[in-house]
Amino acid sequence: MISKNKIKAAFLDRDGVINFDKGYLSKFSDIKFRVGVFKGLRLLNKKKFKIFIITNQAGVAKGIIRIEDLKILNQKLIKFLKKKNIIISKIEYCPHHKNGVIKRFTKICKCRKPNNLMIRKVLKKWKVKKDKSFMIGDRLTDKLCAKKSKLYFEYAKPNFFFQIKSILKNI
Repeated sequence: MISKNKIKAAFLDRDGVINFDKGYLSKFSDIKFRVGVFKGLRLLNKKKFKIFIITNQAGVAKGIIRIEDLKILNQKLIKFLKKKNIIISKIEYCPHHKNGVIKRFTKICKCRKPNNLMIRKVLKKWKVKKDKSFMIGDRLTDKLCAKKSKLYFEYAKPNFFFQIKSILKNI
Protein backbone atom coordinates (compact mmCIF):
# COMPACT_ATOMS: atom_id res chain seq x y z
CA MET A 1 0.00 0.00 0.00
CA ILE A 2 1.47 3.34 -1.01
CA SER A 3 0.78 6.42 1.08
CA LYS A 4 -1.04 9.15 -0.88
CA ASN A 5 0.32 12.11 1.06
CA LYS A 6 3.99 12.94 1.23
CA ILE A 7 5.54 12.24 4.59
CA LYS A 8 8.54 13.42 6.55
CA ALA A 9 10.86 10.56 7.42
CA ALA A 10 13.64 9.93 9.91
CA PHE A 11 15.98 7.15 8.80
CA LEU A 12 17.94 5.90 11.78
CA ASP A 13 20.67 3.35 12.12
CA ARG A 14 20.07 1.11 15.13
CA ASP A 15 23.39 0.23 16.78
CA GLY A 16 25.20 3.41 17.76
CA VAL A 17 22.14 5.63 17.20
CA ILE A 18 19.12 4.10 18.98
CA ASN A 19 21.17 1.92 21.30
CA PHE A 20 24.81 1.73 22.31
CA ASP A 21 26.81 -0.39 19.86
CA LYS A 22 28.00 -3.30 21.99
CA GLY A 23 28.63 -5.72 19.15
CA TYR A 24 26.18 -8.24 17.79
CA LEU A 25 22.88 -8.25 19.68
CA SER A 26 20.68 -11.33 19.60
CA LYS A 27 18.38 -10.60 22.54
CA PHE A 28 16.24 -7.56 23.28
CA SER A 29 17.42 -7.64 26.90
CA ASP A 30 20.95 -6.78 25.66
CA ILE A 31 19.81 -3.42 24.24
CA LYS A 32 20.98 -0.37 26.19
CA PHE A 33 19.31 2.77 24.85
CA ARG A 34 21.33 5.92 24.21
CA VAL A 35 20.74 9.21 26.04
CA GLY A 36 17.64 11.09 24.92
CA VAL A 37 16.38 8.37 22.57
CA PHE A 38 12.84 8.02 23.94
CA LYS A 39 12.28 11.77 24.16
CA GLY A 40 13.77 12.30 20.69
CA LEU A 41 11.69 9.54 19.08
CA ARG A 42 8.52 10.89 20.73
CA LEU A 43 9.33 14.36 19.38
CA LEU A 44 9.68 12.91 15.87
CA ASN A 45 6.27 11.23 16.21
CA LYS A 46 4.75 14.46 17.57
CA LYS A 47 6.13 16.37 14.56
CA LYS A 48 4.49 13.79 12.24
CA PHE A 49 7.69 12.03 11.14
CA LYS A 50 7.61 8.39 10.16
CA ILE A 51 10.52 6.59 11.79
CA PHE A 52 12.44 3.96 9.85
CA ILE A 53 15.28 1.96 11.36
CA ILE A 54 17.81 1.03 8.67
CA THR A 55 20.36 -1.46 9.99
CA ASN A 56 23.11 -3.76 8.73
CA GLN A 57 23.03 -7.03 10.66
CA ALA A 58 26.07 -8.95 9.41
CA GLY A 59 25.93 -11.14 12.52
CA VAL A 60 23.27 -13.19 10.72
CA ALA A 61 25.56 -14.03 7.79
CA LYS A 62 28.46 -14.61 10.16
CA GLY A 63 26.47 -17.17 12.18
CA ILE A 64 26.54 -15.06 15.36
CA ILE A 65 22.81 -14.25 15.32
CA ARG A 66 20.03 -16.47 14.02
CA ILE A 67 17.66 -14.70 11.60
CA GLU A 68 14.75 -15.85 13.79
CA ASP A 69 16.34 -14.17 16.83
CA LEU A 70 16.84 -10.94 14.89
CA LYS A 71 13.19 -10.94 13.85
CA ILE A 72 12.10 -11.52 17.47
CA LEU A 73 14.41 -8.74 18.68
CA ASN A 74 12.93 -6.34 16.09
CA GLN A 75 9.36 -7.25 17.10
CA LYS A 76 10.18 -6.74 20.78
CA LEU A 77 11.86 -3.40 20.02
CA ILE A 78 8.79 -2.14 18.15
CA LYS A 79 6.45 -3.39 20.90
CA PHE A 80 8.60 -1.91 23.68
CA LEU A 81 8.75 1.49 22.00
CA LYS A 82 5.01 1.42 21.29
CA LYS A 83 4.42 1.03 25.05
CA LYS A 84 6.45 4.24 25.43
CA ASN A 85 4.13 5.98 22.91
CA ILE A 86 6.69 5.75 20.10
CA ILE A 87 5.69 4.41 16.71
CA ILE A 88 8.34 2.86 14.48
CA SER A 89 6.93 2.57 10.95
CA LYS A 90 9.38 -0.09 9.76
CA ILE A 91 12.66 -1.78 10.56
CA GLU A 92 14.63 -2.64 7.44
CA TYR A 93 17.65 -4.85 7.99
CA CYS A 94 20.33 -6.42 5.86
CA PRO A 95 21.42 -9.87 7.09
CA HIS A 96 24.05 -10.27 4.35
CA HIS A 97 27.83 -10.09 4.39
CA LYS A 98 30.37 -11.13 1.80
CA ASN A 99 32.45 -12.95 4.46
CA GLY A 100 29.59 -14.86 6.03
CA VAL A 101 29.49 -18.51 7.01
CA ILE A 102 25.72 -19.03 6.56
CA LYS A 103 25.46 -19.75 2.86
CA ARG A 104 22.07 -18.16 2.13
CA PHE A 105 23.21 -14.84 3.68
CA THR A 106 26.76 -14.82 2.32
CA LYS A 107 26.77 -12.45 -0.61
CA ILE A 108 27.40 -8.95 -1.82
CA CYS A 109 23.99 -7.29 -1.96
CA LYS A 110 22.34 -3.98 -2.72
CA CYS A 111 20.73 -3.64 0.70
CA ARG A 112 23.87 -3.58 2.84
CA LYS A 113 24.91 -0.02 3.61
CA PRO A 114 26.63 1.90 2.01
CA ASN A 115 24.19 0.68 -0.66
CA ASN A 116 20.68 2.01 -0.26
CA LEU A 117 18.18 -0.70 -1.16
CA MET A 118 16.73 -0.61 2.37
CA ILE A 119 15.93 3.10 1.95
CA ARG A 120 14.71 2.58 -1.61
CA LYS A 121 12.22 -0.02 -0.29
CA VAL A 122 10.83 2.60 2.09
CA LEU A 123 10.71 5.22 -0.67
CA LYS A 124 8.79 2.77 -2.86
CA LYS A 125 6.12 2.19 -0.20
CA TRP A 126 5.85 5.71 1.25
CA LYS A 127 5.96 9.03 -0.59
CA VAL A 128 8.74 10.78 1.28
CA LYS A 129 9.52 14.51 1.23
CA LYS A 130 13.29 14.12 0.99
CA ASP A 131 13.90 17.81 1.66
CA LYS A 132 12.09 17.43 5.01
CA SER A 133 13.66 14.07 5.87
CA PHE A 134 17.04 12.99 7.23
CA MET A 135 19.26 10.13 8.33
CA ILE A 136 21.36 9.66 11.45
CA GLY A 137 24.11 7.05 11.57
CA ASP A 138 27.39 6.37 13.29
CA ARG A 139 29.54 5.11 10.41
CA LEU A 140 30.76 6.24 7.04
CA THR A 141 28.61 3.52 5.44
CA ASP A 142 25.52 5.29 6.86
CA LYS A 143 26.67 8.63 5.46
CA LEU A 144 27.30 7.12 2.02
CA CYS A 145 23.88 5.42 2.07
CA ALA A 146 22.22 8.76 2.89
CA LYS A 147 24.18 10.49 0.13
CA LYS A 148 23.09 7.88 -2.44
CA SER A 149 19.52 8.44 -1.25
CA LYS A 150 19.87 12.25 -1.41
CA LEU A 151 19.05 12.62 2.29
CA TYR A 152 20.44 15.09 4.80
CA PHE A 153 22.80 13.18 7.12
CA GLU A 154 24.33 13.65 10.54
CA TYR A 155 26.56 11.42 12.60
CA ALA A 156 25.05 10.42 15.95
CA LYS A 157 25.74 12.93 18.72
CA PRO A 158 25.88 12.22 22.48
CA ASN A 159 22.29 13.32 23.23
CA PHE A 160 19.74 12.04 20.69
CA PHE A 161 16.96 14.40 21.82
CA PHE A 162 19.12 17.52 21.49
CA GLN A 163 20.28 16.31 18.07
CA ILE A 164 16.69 15.81 16.87
CA LYS A 165 15.69 19.28 18.14
CA SER A 166 18.59 20.79 16.22
CA ILE A 167 17.82 18.89 13.00
CA LEU A 168 14.14 19.86 13.14
CA LYS A 169 15.11 23.56 13.34
CA ASN A 170 17.23 23.24 10.22
CA ILE A 171 15.09 21.21 7.81
